[in-house]
Amino acid sequence: MSQPKPFGGKDLRVMRKTGPTDPAPKFMCTVTTKGLTRTMEYDDATTPDCDNPDAVWARSSVPKGSAWSINVSGVADARSYRQLETDMDSGVPTYLQIQLAKPAADGGGHWDGAVLYENLQIQSDAGGVVKFTGQMRGEGRLAWTDASA
Repeated sequence: MSQPKPFGGKDLRVMRKTGPTDPAPKFMCTVTTKGLTRTMEYDDATTPDCDNPDAVWARSSVPKGSAWSINVSGVADARSYRQLETDMDSGVPTYLQIQLAKPAADGGGHWDGAVLYENLQIQSDAGGVVKFTGQMRGEGRLAWTDASA
């Protein structure tokens, strides 16, 4: 029986791209906590049983769309944080790559897509280190590419 191969958080990486075809995305090293959420949207309909009109109607769910979003947080570096703000203030999509940094045989690869920032927060508590959080919504398709062998 095969066993799952858990992998560490350092192997889930958020990379910033200069455009959709950038071959060398840059590691966003200040992003220490990250999460990718994918969702499906459905229209619901109830349909009758044509053979038994007195039966309770059954619900049918029809897929109508998909969406994705990313939540990030980390320790703020002033220069890196300013890049996040610049991306947010631009109002145009920022291109990202989310990597599962493992060989293809272990399920590795990456997603590529564009995001629009929904929120960005910077804060510190009791004079401690400055941290940030941000939420981005996917803009368009999120494409998967398997890692090279």
